[in-house]
Amino acid sequence: MLNKLNKDDRVLILSPHLDDAVLSAGGFMDRAVKNGVSVVAATIFTADAQFDGEPSPFVQELHEWWALGPKPYEWRCKEDVASVQSLGADYLHGGLLDAIYRRDGNGDFLYVNRKAVFSPPNPKDIVWEPLRALLADWVRTVRPNMILCPLTVGRHVDHIVTSQAFKDGYPGWNADVYLYEDIPYSAGLFPRDFPDNVPAALERTTWKLKDPVDVEVDFEPKFAAIMKYASQIAEIFPGLDAEAELRRYMGADTKSGFKERFWPVEGVKA
Repeated sequence: MLNKLNKDDRVLILSPHLDDAVLSAGGFMDRAVKNGVSVVAATIFTADAQFDGEPSPFVQELHEWWALGPKPYEWRCKEDVASVQSLGADYLHGGLLDAIYRRDGNGDFLYVNRKAVFSPPNPKDIVWEPLRALLADWVRTVRPNMILCPLTVGRHVDHIVTSQAFKDGYPGWNADVYLYEDIPYSAGLFPRDFPDNVPAALERTTWKLKDPVDVEVDFEPKFAAIMKYASQIAEIFPGLDAEAELRRYMGADTKSGFKERFWPVEGVKA
């Protein structure tokens, strides 16, 4: 069980992007590592794109916002390493392309604006086969007895394909599976134009879930780790006090401290 891990446990956290694991489960990561647990934050979409011609206007907009030059993911990977290691966990980078870079067989971009990114997967998206192969390789390599996967709050297409591709192999993973509430989407902070919430995600999910498990966590180590993603803070918390908003969300349902909530998949032992 999440609250009773020990040094014999091995946890694999599936993170679509280079901040999702820490945003959604950074407190758990900190707590688990301090209890001697082996924790691996495995991020899937981490590659810089090689462009034939011009990037899409949407890609150009995001690159300008990030201000990280022509290879933003090279820098973002460094942010991720610093963040994950600050919590004492290990990392893996999958090297697949983010939705904003993926194209169809004709070379046309599949996700050309925010609305497309926060929508169901494009039928022409060919990410499925390499994604399933990557997940299977990670499970063989890490040999986890517990895996955390996105609940897909927010409807981000990369979260959706991660969850579905992982589910395609379940229960063959031979591990307990928990779904994490995807921050910042679950906190109602982002994106403002396409809001979502946990109840809506629970209605949509095809996973069979048990009652949620709340894990009491230390706020400060998690927040310090989040702030290492300096290039993303302004986008994740637009015009907001990041610390205040996270304190509000993580402490909203408890008087005893801060928590992260996880949803056990049916079949979890405890």
